[in-house]
Amino acid sequence: MDSDSDNYSDSQGDDVDLFAFIGAEVDDSVDPPGLKCELTTYDARYNAKGERIRLAAGKKKEVAANRPRDHDSALVLTRYYDHDKVLDYTLLEIRSPHVKAALRNVIPLYPGVNLHANKVTIRGIPKCLFHYRQELGMYGGTLKDQEAVKHLIFALRYMYDTLRDEVSSYYNLMESPNIEPGLPFLNLWMAFRPGDHIYLKSNGVDRVYRFLSMDRCECFIPHCRKSRWALSLEEIDYDGSDFGHTKVTGYIDPYEGHVPLKHLRAFPLQYHPNNQEITAAMIARGRKFIALRGVHYLGYDGVAEALSFTRNKTFLGEDDEFPLQSVPVKSRIMVDAKTFTSERPSHRPIFSTQSKPINTKNDDHLRLSDDELIICNHLIPGFALAEKRWCYFHVDQTREVDFNSRAFESLLLPQDQKDMIHSLVNIHSDQRVAFDDVIKGKGKGMIFLLHGVPGVGKTLTAESVADYTKRPLYTVSCGELGVGTDDVEYKLSSALELATKWNAIALIDEADVFLEQRSAHDLERNSLVSIFLRTLEYYEGILFLTTNRIGTFDTAFKSRIHLAIKYPSLSIASRRDLWRNFITSTSHNDLGWLDRACLESLAGEELNGRQIKNIVRTAHALAVSSNSQLGHRHINKALNAMKMFEADFAEDAAERAMESEDLRASGNHKAKRRRLD
Repeated sequence: MDSDSDNYSDSQGDDVDLFAFIGAEVDDSVDPPGLKCELTTYDARYNAKGERIRLAAGKKKEVAANRPRDHDSALVLTRYYDHDKVLDYTLLEIRSPHVKAALRNVIPLYPGVNLHANKVTIRGIPKCLFHYRQELGMYGGTLKDQEAVKHLIFALRYMYDTLRDEVSSYYNLMESPNIEPGLPFLNLWMAFRPGDHIYLKSNGVDRVYRFLSMDRCECFIPHCRKSRWALSLEEIDYDGSDFGHTKVTGYIDPYEGHVPLKHLRAFPLQYHPNNQEITAAMIARGRKFIALRGVHYLGYDGVAEALSFTRNKTFLGEDDEFPLQSVPVKSRIMVDAKTFTSERPSHRPIFSTQSKPINTKNDDHLRLSDDELIICNHLIPGFALAEKRWCYFHVDQTREVDFNSRAFESLLLPQDQKDMIHSLVNIHSDQRVAFDDVIKGKGKGMIFLLHGVPGVGKTLTAESVADYTKRPLYTVSCGELGVGTDDVEYKLSSALELATKWNAIALIDEADVFLEQRSAHDLERNSLVSIFLRTLEYYEGILFLTTNRIGTFDTAFKSRIHLAIKYPSLSIASRRDLWRNFITSTSHNDLGWLDRACLESLAGEELNGRQIKNIVRTAHALAVSSNSQLGHRHINKALNAMKMFEADFAEDAAERAMESEDLRASGNHKAKRRRLD
């Protein structure tokens, strides 16, 4: 359209009055507006007084407010100029009842345009008319009212004339069989229709969103960051209670010339060369995302987005959010969005109020269409049990846990002790067996104490029980709990609270510092032991404690322990079984070399279970690196390396002991001389 024209009319002979005032009050019931196929144009400019006034296009005289002579115009355009007389934006009012009806019937929703308002206005270029040009044309073909058809053609012709150059470029670059679909940077909006699915790949992960709108700064500042296209996108997320739509922002940086859409960071999914495969994969991932509602104990092997241990601060010093760090996670995890948002409330997703809510109480999430499933988040929040970190996990990388149900039976414990552990764990898990203390909430837990030298299977027992019962194992070391009383009480309570929520078996490894006998001289240690005792008293789950020293055990713990198991040093028979178990579980190839003589030779080495496991693991790595099957030579090589390390360690320890003795003797000699002097 010629921007300098005062009037755009369906009939070139129509004489359109340009001195009407837009928005003047008229009685629409007597004389409905917009029944004439014509466009009336106004300029809104600032006068010498700094007041914005409306002028008929190309005129200098202000339009009188009492002369609504554009009342019949189907379209009324107002061009707004800034103080420097530069065009700021345009506003198109659609007055034609026929065009309004067509838009309302064809366009479900369009950002920035209220199609159901009495006064329908379009700010800027008429994007909605372009994006729905085909549907509007098809709708016009169904109309029997020729006047309505005439109005619709008039509105579409206005759009085509306004965007003459852009539309010509669009058809040449997007629908030509000789060139891959693509557009100049400034015309990218033409390929992005609100409601369409947008494909975006980041860090090797396919993502699909629903497109809402896009905007960019049109200033003349070189390299302005806002000059890139900012895409407003939508996805479905989960906050632990309900699902909902959240907004995401994506960016497309400026570029020169013709760039195929598929080479952009984000582009409409329909232009992806593997559109059908991507669509099927994203819908399947969406179903999995919905199925992860609630609490799930899963395995994970991949990169996770972990929350850092420290918060970023806002300008006012308030807690903001935890920065994300990409970390490898190969362990078991708890998927639990509700606890995640409770522990890290600043990361709770904010659901859009403009989209239809997805209420889980009404099972809305079970009735999502493929168009909704495809835009579900690719991440699910939870907790990495081994790493002790809150993370966002990739939905595609989660899997069912591969439980080792035979681990418990292979424990090197007397059968009667295994039977007792089995019975106590089963009774505690049986909801029919209810027992409570005189004081409600006390005495509901089941506490096991495993004591003995290192490497004899104490930790393995807790791990085996967890796998046998198919429950998570929440392990806490004393180092993680800190040393200050306040710190220990908070961290211990938090850890056991999580274990209770997840029905996990808790393990406090090497709990010696909390189990030692209290004394009248160490008040700090006394406080730690008291806190530990009180916390155990009210814990309602299954807890395993391991210690290497039972001789310094505080007597108050005796009444809290339901079963104590002593782990003696490994016998030759136990070591033989461990060698056999670790080697056979590591290699599935021919193990003819692992005969009785070989096992007896290996069992004769004074090693604990952890050392045996490490030797087999090292031997397996040697075999893999040499592209050969695990053999006796690999075991001997790893064993000799272990022996060499033990010898070096013993020699170094002896030297340090000798140096310490010399220093002590020297100190005693100097003290004696001072007394003589």
